[in-house]
Amino acid sequence: MKFDFAASSLRHGLFHQEPDGISCFLPGSAITVRFQGREITAEIEDVNGEGKSWLNVYIDDLPVRVMRVDPDNRLYQLADDLEDAPHTLTLQKRTEAAFGSIKFTDLTTEHGAFLSPPAPLPHRLLIIGDSITCGFGNEAQIPCDCDASRENIALAYSSLTGQLLNAETLIVGASGTGCYQNFGGGQEGRMSDYFMETICPDLDQKAMDPFHPEMVVVNLGTNDWSVPIEPADYLEQYRKLTGFIRDRYPSAPLFCAIGPMTLDPAPHLKALVQRLHEEGDDNIHFLEFPLIKRPEDGMGGCGHPSVKKHRQMAEQLAGTIRQVISGPAPFTGSR
Repeated sequence: MKFDFAASSLRHGLFHQEPDGISCFLPGSAITVRFQGREITAEIEDVNGEGKSWLNVYIDDLPVRVMRVDPDNRLYQLADDLEDAPHTLTLQKRTEAAFGSIKFTDLTTEHGAFLSPPAPLPHRLLIIGDSITCGFGNEAQIPCDCDASRENIALAYSSLTGQLLNAETLIVGASGTGCYQNFGGGQEGRMSDYFMETICPDLDQKAMDPFHPEMVVVNLGTNDWSVPIEPADYLEQYRKLTGFIRDRYPSAPLFCAIGPMTLDPAPHLKALVQRLHEEGDDNIHFLEFPLIKRPEDGMGGCGHPSVKKHRQMAEQLAGTIRQVISGPAPFTGSR
């Protein structure tokens, strides 16, 4: 009998139920299961067949493996010499949707047994952004080292903020996207439309699990300013996005962030947040991540923030959120 992901796993993020398993595409999507036994094997499919999706593997909250999902192989023995005791396994998609989707089709533990899944985290955080939010190039070893293996969502500010707030984090991010225009000036697939027209209908109609965030973060504008732009165009589309978010999540604090690769949009975004305050939204907030300083902040791939900088950003963002909502307790896990 195949593993029942719907009943026996805790899912983090947006998953679809498939005839032969469950699938995901967003960065940070993860499953957690509990089992008693010495070994565990997973059956995982690279849906796109390009071999660019990567996973983080955790056992008992400790990172044990970084794994490429091979289009020519579906079986992965994740552990075979554990103590015969209860264990927790987490498989996290570390790469964004542009690098592919994955499908979990089975889990087995020979001579062992699966236990009830762990309880969900107490809080919910939604973060909408671009390559910075995805952790693009954050593990790069040289300036232009930007392939899929160097993107680690677990060490991006988005995931780290969720950990600090003890929150399940839905990360809606895609490299090169903007609010009004994408990197280079195109508008097709811009993040504002992608979130409103693709992700939210998916959450409402197809997703296995409901997601109702207590707090929302938007970090868009870096790619908008990659080419000349009329700030009014950016602000009009940003206002449309924030209005959509406010209608959908009326009580959630909304944090409008910018940085750390450019702060050119900052004065315009700050002024918009102030206007929205004056129009009656007292639960919207502006946040500016300081620009990357080299060499002290380290260097990610293609000018992106390093892991060190992402940690600084997470501390700043989590601290700001705590000041506003005075609620979530500090994260106590190890990831």
